[in-house]
Amino acid sequence: MQSLQKQKGLTAISILVILIVAGFLVYVGIKITPVYIDHYAIKSTLQTVKNEPLAARKSKRDIRDMITKRLYINNIRHVNRDHIKIERAGKTTKINIAYEERRHIAFNLAVVMTFAESVELSAN
Repeated sequence: MQSLQKQKGLTAISILVILIVAGFLVYVGIKITPVYIDHYAIKSTLQTVKNEPLAARKSKRDIRDMITKRLYINNIRHVNRDHIKIERAGKTTKINIAYEERRHIAFNLAVVMTFAESVELSAN
């Protein structure tokens, strides 16, 4: 028999455990990546509204319609008009989009992700 000091390497069970954990992490990554891609699209939509000339002078309804149309074009259906809050203070308009996304993983296990983005428009 060889001594324990010369025996090195992984057993079949430890390799299997590593593969199961790695597979689970890849599976979770595949499930949540589209949510973050959608969030990036929401952030870019807010930036395009911010960069639009005279956006701060539009009515709240027009701003909300502009945002929802752009989100619809980007195929983002889980953010609706109720998630968009618009507040005016003087010459500035603040737009907040806050929403929560749930993704089912397995059995009774789910991942909950909360997002909140805001942008300020200033009338020139």
